[in-house]
Amino acid sequence: MNRPLKLIAFVVAGIIILVVAATLILPKVIDPNRYRDDISKLVYDNTGLTLTIDGPIGWSVFPWLGLSLKDVNIKGTDHSELAKLGTAEISVKLLPLLSKKVEMQTAKLMGLELNLVKDKSGKGNWYAPKKAGSQPTETETTTVTTPEGTTESATLELDIANVSVEGLVIRYDDKSTGKSYRVDQAGLETGAIRNNEPFDFNLKAHIKSSEPDLTLTTDVSGILKFNLKEGTYDLKDLKIFANPAVDNLTEESAEALQIVGAINVQQHPLMVKGHLDVTQFNPGKLLKELKISLPPMADPEAMTQMAFKSSFNTDGKSFSADKLDLTLDGFKMDGFFKIGSLDKQDITFQFKGTDLNLDRYLPPATEKTAAKEEQSKGKSEGVQSTEPPAVASSAGKELQPKELQPKELPLIPEDALRPLNIKGSLELASLTVAKLTFNKPSVQLKALNGRQNIMLTSGFYEGTIDLDTRLDVRKKGDPEIQTTADLQAINLQALAKPIPALKSIEGKVNADMDLTTHGQLESVLTRNLNGKVDFKVNKGAFTQANFDKLVCEGIARIRKKELQKKDWGQSTQFTQLGGSFNVRNGVAYNKDLTAALTNLNLKGDGEVNLVKQTMDYHVGLNISGNRAPDSDPACQVNEDYVNVTWPVRCQGKLDQLECGVDTERLADTIAALARQEVKKRVEKEIEEKAGHLKDALKGLFK
Repeated sequence: MNRPLKLIAFVVAGIIILVVAATLILPKVIDPNRYRDDISKLVYDNTGLTLTIDGPIGWSVFPWLGLSLKDVNIKGTDHSELAKLGTAEISVKLLPLLSKKVEMQTAKLMGLELNLVKDKSGKGNWYAPKKAGSQPTETETTTVTTPEGTTESATLELDIANVSVEGLVIRYDDKSTGKSYRVDQAGLETGAIRNNEPFDFNLKAHIKSSEPDLTLTTDVSGILKFNLKEGTYDLKDLKIFANPAVDNLTEESAEALQIVGAINVQQHPLMVKGHLDVTQFNPGKLLKELKISLPPMADPEAMTQMAFKSSFNTDGKSFSADKLDLTLDGFKMDGFFKIGSLDKQDITFQFKGTDLNLDRYLPPATEKTAAKEEQSKGKSEGVQSTEPPAVASSAGKELQPKELQPKELPLIPEDALRPLNIKGSLELASLTVAKLTFNKPSVQLKALNGRQNIMLTSGFYEGTIDLDTRLDVRKKGDPEIQTTADLQAINLQALAKPIPALKSIEGKVNADMDLTTHGQLESVLTRNLNGKVDFKVNKGAFTQANFDKLVCEGIARIRKKELQKKDWGQSTQFTQLGGSFNVRNGVAYNKDLTAALTNLNLKGDGEVNLVKQTMDYHVGLNISGNRAPDSDPACQVNEDYVNVTWPVRCQGKLDQLECGVDTERLADTIAALARQEVKKRVEKEIEEKAGHLKDALKGLFK
């Protein structure tokens, strides 16, 4: 029994001695540099790429299986330079490999350059044609038997001292699109990489792009922990810095974008979750340094402060951001955002925010715009403009040089809206847009199959507004819009502050509207506007028209007298004003305006042309009761003037209206008065003659 054991011991010892001897002798006997051509041929036969190794090849077997390469060049299938490597060194401990464990010394890669070129047909120089009859290989998995008799895949264990990559350069040139990208000065440094143990890493790179034209210096660092057996990866203390590379600016003075956070990945089943935060930065300055131009804004402090926080998770089929916080120039908003199915792109969201003033981000008023606003304000306050009148054509339209006429742009991004599948809501403390302020607005949004529905409920200048807008973009180039609205108790005096044209009337308005239109350009949308608007104003005043004076002027003109009173005031009070507008092709027609004034009753009719921004409106005034509206001697009247219609006409541009006695309709009033006077005289004569006849008849019968 002892002899077989001794024999086995001698055999094992002999094998060990042979292995040790081989590992010591083979590297000295076998020179891998002799096989350069064989290696190149093997690479070419399998990939079509040309490999040349100009530097020495070094290798070792025991205890470390090592390989070192220098000056390696690879040419693509089109014979262009695809890759170049300065130095590569890698050493793996031999014996642990038998147990699926990888123990490595420092893995070094220096001077690697990749030149990726795609020709005009879209074919890359790295493309390797598939060999005839070749079949794709499957990744081999090693299974082991557990004590319970089941099998499971053996897990690869890593033990790498560290990884060092220096001087990495990647160039990408797409001839088919003209775009090119370059990554240089890139490097990677890591700590000891071991399974289920955290290690730090740092990745740096200089990135340049042709489209968009930008240059960035980036730095990515963090602590990574992975478990290959469980298929989990945990990234903590992630920090991503991006600095624009700008001439005459140091890295410290350039605006930096910094992202911090953590990400956790589980492979089976797939689950990715984490949080990413963008620390406060100046977006306007950053975009400027990135050569991205922002339009000029009314507020010089706009787009100077931004920060963002997010918490998210995804299983590859859906996405959920349970927490989103945005800060922009003092405005704050938070909420959630979810995609139920990444394939269907069905989106739900809910956000709440503080006061948002969009006017800060609109273009600033130019001198011409400011002058026009001041002129409009002056007109509304009764101040005469010193600006010379516009030159008019024979058609009565203002002429404007063609080079000054702005080109209209489409207002509705129908291509972006058509595929949307969205259901969400937004609530703000207040919203200011186009100088209009909405108090506690609540917006509900739905979008599906090319149809969008926006519902707005908000406080609005001491009243409320309920708006329901439906947009249909299924027909390309001709979106359809339908809007219904209910306005209650809107204070026109308060609303006149952002809309000076409304200063001519005060009171609280209630209105219902149902309007439709279609088109892309503002002018087309206005021209296609149709529908109806009903309105009523309670306890108000016409602030820029004294209708008592206008009636007295009409009476005085008939009586050929001059008014003696000078201080008439500028307004006319009314208890109720109401009517409706029927809108046809951008022109609003009204035939039923009625108003109850202090001493007068008012009826009106006319049209507002939204296309030409003009108005031509006729107002008829009747003296109520049996007395004149004022005690001026020139307009003291008897009952003959009661219930006579005294005409007034307002016409002109919407921001330059002028009101006065309607001379055309005044002739009808004078004719009516004349007929009434003739009628009275005839009736008086008949009455006198009838009186004599009556006396004669009485005497006869007596």
